[in-house]
Amino acid sequence: MTMNKLLHIVLLMLVGVECGFAQSDTARCISPSKTTSIFSLDAGMGSQRDTYISPITYDGMHLRLAYHNMCQNEKSSITRVLEGGIDYQLTENPAGNHIMHTLLADFRWAAMHRWRNVPLSRLDVMVGPLAHFRGGLLYNPNNSNNVVSARVNAMASYLTSLKNRRLKLCYEVSLPMVGAMFSPEYDEAYYEIYVGNHSGLAHFAWWGNRFDITNYVFADYSIGANTVLRVGYRNRIESSNVCHIHTRAISHALVLGIGCNLLTK
Repeated sequence: MTMNKLLHIVLLMLVGVECGFAQSDTARCISPSKTTSIFSLDAGMGSQRDTYISPITYDGMHLRLAYHNMCQNEKSSITRVLEGGIDYQLTENPAGNHIMHTLLADFRWAAMHRWRNVPLSRLDVMVGPLAHFRGGLLYNPNNSNNVVSARVNAMASYLTSLKNRRLKLCYEVSLPMVGAMFSPEYDEAYYEIYVGNHSGLAHFAWWGNRFDITNYVFADYSIGANTVLRVGYRNRIESSNVCHIHTRAISHALVLGIGCNLLTK
């Protein structure tokens, strides 16, 4: 079997799985509704600094595999967004003699109010609350950072066409307000936590000790009756200062995705 045939089969399987997910999610929306469901891959560069591990910033490759689902009801002003993803970074120090692995998973759910044709025709603006969980580990040696937060999510979308095909342009920004996060003391070993020292591990998170913003720009282009191709750019900036531990993570990535639009009556 040639490589081109193998890639074609994998692509068809991915679209089939995607449409299956979209059908199950559409059933939970109040009809008549439209569900856009996308599997996407981010590929780019990232940097990571965590003074619990090292005061030096590590730079390298950034990857993310994500599932994004948006449900809009034609008789309601509420838009629901559901997204889950896994991030992986392989970074190294400036000398190139030490590497660090970063593996994070996140899940978020948003319910946003939609204003249509504001201020231009075919332009929708959506703003609303978002609940978000993000957790994982840094390896070099082990470390983890789990965050549960309440955020403000905002999105603007503009509908147009390209070569008689539907083209949707979107910009989404996510910004946390309050939450909770896990962090050990600066000189506390994880072995101490393992043997029972569990005090002072959970911390209240707010803009004074944690800042996290995600900018997501993408275009959804209809390449078939229900099939959608997504091309975009995602930027994420995270920083925290808790227990004298400073962290900062930045990523820039190209986003490629494929999925489908489904309508229910």
